[in-house]
Parts: sequence; C-alpha cells; structure tokens
Amino acid sequence: MLVLEKARLVYLANPKTATQSLRAVLGPFARRFPDDPRHKHINAQVYARRWAERVRDAVGFAPETVAVMREPLAHLGSWFRYRQRTALIGHENSTYGLTFAEFIEGFLAEEQPAFARIGRQDRFLGFLGDCPPVDYIFDYEKLDLLMVFLSERLGQELSLPARNISPEVEEEKLTLPPTLLARLKREHALQFSLYEQVSDLGVLETGGVKDQKGMSST
Repeated sequence: MLVLEKARLVYLANPKTATQSLRAVLGPFARRFPDDPRHKHINAQVYARRWAERVRDAVGFAPETVAVMREPLAHLGSWFRYRQRTALIGHENSTYGLTFAEFIEGFLAEEQPAFARIGRQDRFLGFLGDCPPVDYIFDYEKLDLLMVFLSERLGQELSLPARNISPEVEEEKLTLPPTLLARLKREHALQFSLYEQVSDLGVLETGGVKDQKGMSST
C-alpha cells in the first residue's frame, strides 16, 4: 500500500502485477504509511476495515483506491514460475518439480497446499465480501494507461522500469488439460468475468460500488 497524497490515491499492490516496478516509480511521491513490509500487499477489505479511516485522518480527505488486475491464467502462471526459482527449492512454497496442472489442482483444492496458497484477485480487489471494491482497476496488459493516469494525477510524466521478473518457463509447460481449464473457469467465474470487464475497458471505474452479483455497477 502506498498513499499518494498529491494524487488523492491509495495504491493497493495486487501481487504479480508489476508491483515492484510500480513501487519504484511511486515511492518518491508516496507517504509511506504503513512502513511495515508485511503490509505491502494490503487488499481492499483490509484497507477498508483497518486503514481507510487512518489514512483519511492523516491526509484530511478520503483518497480513491487504484490497483492492477492480470488475466487470471497468466496471473497463476506468474505465481507458478516465481515459485519455481532455485532459491525456494526445498521450501513448502516451492513449485519446483511440479507441473502447472498440479499447481492449478492445488489451487482449486478445498485445502490448498502451501505452494498453491496465493489468494484470489477478485477478493484482493474487493469483489468478494462486504467491502467497497477498488475504485480504479487497470489492466496489466495496458499499463501505459495507468502511467498516463498517474502522471496526470501527480503532475509529472512517469515511466515504468522492469523489476522482479519471474523465471522463464516454456509456454507449453503452462498449458492445462481442457477439463482442468474448464473447471478453473467454472470455479473462478467471477474472477474471469471481472477481468473481461477490465480488459474491455483498459480500466474499470467502479466508484466503490458493486451490484448484487459482485460485479461493477458501471
């Protein structure tokens, strides 16, 4: 979480969506609150319940929230690649030696193994539960739109560096059997349909409101 007082925004860092690069760009403009690195990936629900009032009191107004969403299968693939790195071999979070299908099966399991506990983007962005969703959700594939938005809000042209790139994995190793892919899309229909809205528009402006199905009312 970064509080961008001048931009009247709070950036919520959805993991595996260029967060290291965005923090590098936005750090100089941010009010580092909180400082604890354990709060780096505060989601919409935690922000609404524990931080929104504190941030409002600190800056004197209620900032809007902004985050990035990635295509769900690509997001899962990024986590799988990231946890294959040699530094994690032997750790319970490691995916070394696993297939992508085994990783997805773990992700879909009722009791997820440690290597598959990565959270859900729809929950992170506030579309599961009773909290307001993130106000501006940008497509990971169109980060140039986010840079324009942030540049306008901060009054300074910004560019995005490359940081924290996951290990390369051959594309064919990130394919899934049709039945498993269908199961993933069925059990995470909200996440896929949410990304479809984000992708169609480049940025989904929710106004902090969800309809009865959990989707944006805009």
